[in-house]
Amino acid sequence: MSDENPLLRPRLRYVDIFPVPGEEGKRAFGIRDPQHVSDKVLRLQIEAACALQFFDGAHTLPEIQAAYREAYKVEFPLDLLEQLCQVLDEGLFLDSDNFELHYRRLASSFHEATVREAFHAGVSYDENPAALKEGLGQLFAPPDGPGLPGRRDSGRSIPGIIVPHIDLRLGGHAYAWAYKELAEAPPPELFVILGTGHNGTRNPYVLTCKRFATPLGEVPVEAGFISGLQARHGGELFEDELAHRSEHTIEFQVLFIQQLFGNTTPVVPVLCSFSHHDPGDGSTGHSIERFIDALRTMMAEDGRRICLIASADLAHVGPRYGDADGFSGEELEAVKRSDREMLEHVERVDAEGFLGYLAQEDDRRRICGFSPIYTMLKAMQAEKGRVVAHDHGDMDPVGSICSFASVVFE
Repeated sequence: MSDENPLLRPRLRYVDIFPVPGEEGKRAFGIRDPQHVSDKVLRLQIEAACALQFFDGAHTLPEIQAAYREAYKVEFPLDLLEQLCQVLDEGLFLDSDNFELHYRRLASSFHEATVREAFHAGVSYDENPAALKEGLGQLFAPPDGPGLPGRRDSGRSIPGIIVPHIDLRLGGHAYAWAYKELAEAPPPELFVILGTGHNGTRNPYVLTCKRFATPLGEVPVEAGFISGLQARHGGELFEDELAHRSEHTIEFQVLFIQQLFGNTTPVVPVLCSFSHHDPGDGSTGHSIERFIDALRTMMAEDGRRICLIASADLAHVGPRYGDADGFSGEELEAVKRSDREMLEHVERVDAEGFLGYLAQEDDRRRICGFSPIYTMLKAMQAEKGRVVAHDHGDMDPVGSICSFASVVFE
């Protein structure tokens, strides 16, 4: 490869790498793009997967070959490295000219659209409207579900709920426990959906004014409320708007809103993306506080019945997430005990206690829903919360699990 070739020093983009069954008992790994700029999933033998650690933009291919030889005491042929590099680039997994061109086209197309199309229809849920409605209804069925919503109680007030965003096939029943209670209270006139931004953004919050479409129709977005948030915050909250394109954490909540409340109640879609290290001093911490203050002020001045929805899963443990071993039996029960201890702070609407719990354990359970939960607890006017569901889903055959819970506030 010549010095002019942009792949001379290949740099791997941020990707998901996860174990998959290999041939003849050999270990293998899948690689996919969590941002869905690439829609491909590659399957790599363990030798190729190990070589990816050297695709850091600093090593040439001969230097990668030498580093691999030093690390593993075996040779990785240069022609195979070149083939691996080419396959990765064609799949848009490298930070290259090919990726940049594709990304710019994608961003331009999304920017010009007025509707955020249903990205996960036909993959994570049925794209046929009738089948989708039936499937969502089945999630309420006992014994796992709470039963269909009953008569509304005009005396109840539910300012917020925490709901999972795990695949509906694994945890849909937990969604139903929270939404049943919401449907039995006076219907919200505005939903502020705080989704988890999984892929990292330059700002802790990302807004969009695009209407959300699913097979059940389009839900309007409250542009005036969003403009007020932007004005009061003062920062750039649309910079990473493309993150909304493929993020499922708001899309899944819209499905339940449509199922139970129709397509007329507007939503405010907010992606939240920061860690437990970020609140407090520093530019990110100040941005978080400004947004929470803006949200609190906007809700107080709005006058409508507003429901905050935090779309949040809990623990992510096991080989898929970086642990050496899988979790089952006592290890799994220990994770869920920690969940319950953490959720006691949530039930008390204690944002600082929730933050402190994660800080003292250094987030070793990888709570992916920290940012929306923290934002909700700081912004919401509620007396108490109540956990109505707590469960986990098996993410692969090697003991990787994701736990989740639903909480209803009053």
